[in-house]
Amino acid sequence: MKAVCTYENLKNALQETEFATSKSATLSILNNILIETDGGQLCLSATNLEIGIVKKIQAKVDEPGKIVVSASLLGSFLTALRGTDHISISVNGLILTLKSGAHIAKINGYDVEDFPIIPQSSEQDMMELSLAQFKNSIAKVLNFTSKTETRVELTGVFMSFDESAVCSVATDSFRLGEMCVPVGDLVIKSTDHNSMTDGNRQIILPQQLCSYIGKLSDNHKIIQCSIEENHLFLVCDDLYITARLIDGAYPDYKQIIPTSAITNVVIKKDALLEAMKVTTVFTGRESGEIHFDISDSKLKITTRQQEIGENTTELDVKLIGDAQNIVLNPRFVIDGVGKISAENINIAINGNAAPVVFRGYDDDKFASDYTYIVMPVKSS
Repeated sequence: MKAVCTYENLKNALQETEFATSKSATLSILNNILIETDGGQLCLSATNLEIGIVKKIQAKVDEPGKIVVSASLLGSFLTALRGTDHISISVNGLILTLKSGAHIAKINGYDVEDFPIIPQSSEQDMMELSLAQFKNSIAKVLNFTSKTETRVELTGVFMSFDESAVCSVATDSFRLGEMCVPVGDLVIKSTDHNSMTDGNRQIILPQQLCSYIGKLSDNHKIIQCSIEENHLFLVCDDLYITARLIDGAYPDYKQIIPTSAITNVVIKKDALLEAMKVTTVFTGRESGEIHFDISDSKLKITTRQQEIGENTTELDVKLIGDAQNIVLNPRFVIDGVGKISAENINIAINGNAAPVVFRGYDDDKFASDYTYIVMPVKSS
């Protein structure tokens, strides 16, 4: 291989693909990155067998070739370089040579035959989505995925497609977030043979893929996608991503979303968030309990910790229905309410043991796009 490319392009391509490398000690080949020529381009590829990423950059290619090298070593070398415009790349056997200004680096490589094959999509016409809407739908719920492998289906983001809306859902059994986007806002182009909106298709995206999607540059406007044999394929300009979907049956979460409420409370979002953040001074950000006492158009929020002290905040609210007393985890409230875009929040309550529903509430109506549910703490 003999090629020349810009320093910035090579560095950025490595940063975009290195995300998919693995730290596995048993499969050390997954710690590396494949560099190969493709016509007038260089392709950098990485995979951990669950997610694969390929990035193409423009280059002047004099001789084709390929090699597998350490992603971390190559990254450290590129990061250390300063004030360089172009890098010359050559391969001789299993040695990658990089030349830039006064610097010449030789990196020992590995046999490309040992590098796993990254699955390729056979679809020629992929469905086109608005990247901004796709990223936002996932970001609204990603934090609520389960961090344990006890129920693997809960570790990912569930997406359901139908003719009217695309809904993204995540839950760890203690809280649940659902973000629904009209199909017309998300889907830019689809064809009969690849449309995910036909037949109520449902998929579960792994956390790692969702995190990577959230990092994609806003310079990209469209992301193309298709699904084949339990793999999701994404194309974003010169970036190619594939991931193995989580295989499992997602619970029928709709059953736990209350369709009515004994008590509805309307409160200013900023006031509620401020009160929650104050309470975490006395409970700790990661745990604790707060008491919601709701009566006479007032919400009294109380927390008490014997070793530290106590705090009480009283807020004006619009109350419809019965008085209530519930105990919640303040971190859960902050995480969900912070993702609601409306200025006002509606809290729907059906007693101290039933799921509590948070939604946006403006112009005397619920916001139907985002729903957040928290299970009350069973306080002694």
